[in-house]
Amino acid sequence: MNNIRLIATIVAKENHESDVLSACRAMIKPSHQDEGCIQYELHKDTTQPRTFIFFEIWENQSAIDKHNETAHMKAFIENLKDKTDSLEIKFIEKLA
Repeated sequence: MNNIRLIATIVAKENHESDVLSACRAMIKPSHQDEGCIQYELHKDTTQPRTFIFFEIWENQSAIDKHNETAHMKAFIENLKDKTDSLEIKFIEKLA
């Protein structure tokens, strides 16, 4: 079975970049410890300074579902309220 890869893109509202970045950084360590997490990286768009991107690889959908129900994910979502313009998740497939 193939691993599941996804990209989560978060655009912070103007003047909230620092708060959103702090919330994103706080997700790294606990997410790495989640069962089924293979890779969990935070990136910043070099052309859009308010845009943060998570690149994630999970063993399976069950691991993602469990991650989404963790206390750190729920706190993260709560911390982002009223601080983001958008949050988009795309599931991707490695071709080469």
